[in-house]
Amino acid sequence: MRLCYSTVITFKIQKIITMKSFIAFACLIASISAVPRYGVAVDYNDERIVTGQIISAIDDLSQSIKDAGLDPLYIKREDSSYALPVPVIFNYAAFVEEILSTGLSNIKVNRINYGVLTSRLTFDIEIPRVEFAVGASAAKATIFSNDIEGLVSGTVVIDRIRVTGNVRVSIGIISGISIRSVDIDFSLRGIESNVRLVIQGNNYSEQINEFLGATIPDTLKSHSKEINKLLEIVVLEVLNDNL
Repeated sequence: MRLCYSTVITFKIQKIITMKSFIAFACLIASISAVPRYGVAVDYNDERIVTGQIISAIDDLSQSIKDAGLDPLYIKREDSSYALPVPVIFNYAAFVEEILSTGLSNIKVNRINYGVLTSRLTFDIEIPRVEFAVGASAAKATIFSNDIEGLVSGTVVIDRIRVTGNVRVSIGIISGISIRSVDIDFSLRGIESNVRLVIQGNNYSEQINEFLGATIPDTLKSHSKEINKLLEIVVLEVLNDNL
């Protein structure tokens, strides 16, 4: 599993970026309940105050991503190595350098509305573009005296991660806020992949670019119903945990 350490790092960071995007959007929707959590009273009969608090929470989330060093994310170089006490059974050495990721904190609010009469929050939010690049990386490993080498470099661009939907709430004097329903529609415009992958002297660049640029987007589209359902479950749990 660690034969091509640089490939593992590429997929791992891309996975982190994608998961951070899911979590970010869940937090955005949960922000309707963020005001009570921070002890600030909100007049839910005033649409502007409600939407203003949500937009403020989005700005805070964006800043938190920057403060955490995730945008931009830059790693000049990282080295890794390991060997069993009998190294001919297993050992490896690898490095990655010039890792750069940008765009994760650029959360764009296309629309957020809260209807007082319907107690319904509608939203259209997106991250326009997340770019990920690896300047150079390589790995060498030995498994039972068999030598394996690989290298990875290139760029991956995730184009327009977008979430639209609505949250219906009930507000009672005694019962407080409760969630009636959550509807989510997640979409991804596409992935632009320009990755060079070589293992054992064989060039797999075409295959990896096909997988990233076509297979993943097509799979997300074909399973959009299931993905939306999963997001609705996650968002509902986040909301209930904060009410």
